[in-house]
Amino acid sequence: MRFYDPAFAASLASAREGGIAPATFVHFAGLNRATGDVVPLSVWSGDEDITLTLQAADGSLVSRTYVGGCGLRVEGMIYGADLTDRPVSVSLSQIAPYAQEIARGHDLRLAHCEIHATTWTRGALTSAPQIEWIGIVDDGPIATPSAGSEGAISITVRSELMAHLLAINPAKSSDEHQRRRSPTDGFSKYSAAIRSRSVQWYKE
Repeated sequence: MRFYDPAFAASLASAREGGIAPATFVHFAGLNRATGDVVPLSVWSGDEDITLTLQAADGSLVSRTYVGGCGLRVEGMIYGADLTDRPVSVSLSQIAPYAQEIARGHDLRLAHCEIHATTWTRGALTSAPQIEWIGIVDDGPIATPSAGSEGAISITVRSELMAHLLAINPAKSSDEHQRRRSPTDGFSKYSAAIRSRSVQWYKE
């Protein structure tokens, strides 16, 4: 059960009569390619940079500066009660300098991502941005356009929970793998030899 800020919930409830002006905020924890340090990278759907305090994924209050003018669009955010994997698409303008810095200047592979949202009312944010999605970056292709066409940076963000549930375990039930966990574990010592034998338990 989600409990939104009362002002934000009221703006959503009145959207049918008065319309709605959404404001979306996306935060990545990318890696500096040179040093390997974690770098906060934050953008939002407005045109100007903005600094605000909001609730992070761990429940703590953090102050972040979100860079505007990057053509941010968030699509495919669908909530469901099942275990269906529904990736979210985060698109950025290819020509925005900060978008270039995010996509090319940092390593976003498996980067932590938080998506917040609120609305505009009379030229101001309705409430502090409410957390909408927590995930990890799964893909980030940069579409280089031909002459006269448009390009974009499209980043796919998957639910971290679903990414772990659907991950394939590469571990094998081999003697080497068992001993990697414990040098004295000889449970699979003869697994390679016994695989080719057909043993009938009722015969000597």
